[in-house]
Amino acid sequence: MSGERLALVTGTSSGIGAAVATKLLEHGWHVIGIARRTPKLAGNYRHLALDLAETGTASVTLEREVGARLAERAWQRIGLVNNAALAPAGRVQKLDAGELASAFALNAVMPLWLMGFVLRRRPDGAQLRVVNISSGAAQRPFPGLSIYCSSKAALRMAGMVVAAEVEDVGVFSYEPGVVDTEMQRATREKPLEEFPWGSTFRQYHSEGRLAAPELPAADVVKFLESEHTERFVESRRTG
Repeated sequence: MSGERLALVTGTSSGIGAAVATKLLEHGWHVIGIARRTPKLAGNYRHLALDLAETGTASVTLEREVGARLAERAWQRIGLVNNAALAPAGRVQKLDAGELASAFALNAVMPLWLMGFVLRRRPDGAQLRVVNISSGAAQRPFPGLSIYCSSKAALRMAGMVVAAEVEDVGVFSYEPGVVDTEMQRATREKPLEEFPWGSTFRQYHSEGRLAAPELPAADVVKFLESEHTERFVESRRTG
């Protein structure tokens, strides 16, 4: 079955996305990665250098390139990992409309579109597993992260709706905890007046409490390979 599993993973240039793609390749999956920068991944990996915030261009390219890949063989299992995200920090009074639109496009609009896309284009009989990388910010308000909190909340609900609409799909809303990624590093370096929680993240970093991306990646791959699952599953990595 190893040659009949295809995963589409967003944000594969670094962090959790790169770790997920690497582990899937090790487990015999074919992987299509999407990110603006191209990672150094070999084997059955194909990269699409796209900016998902540019929804028009990205959707047309995905329809053409990934649609053809989905149709080329009778895949038994399709995986989708919506990992790419932006977390611009700033108080509500200072939000830029363009930045707000780009973040929602990347964090919520394209992940929902991708769920519909793979449902529409998957081969007959193919099992589908979807992982939406979530956050505690989807359920808890963090001052200075209104864009990230609200867009992650939108993604969480989008996954719940997809699971309610489609009987033969497994959707996993997964909170990886505080992970050592480029986005986490950029967030904790923001001025504290813009993002007060930055002091907590700085403390986690100084105390070595940030998780390596490989830890959540293992949970993601385990779900993608699961034979039986509920239509919607939600959990947070602990430890």
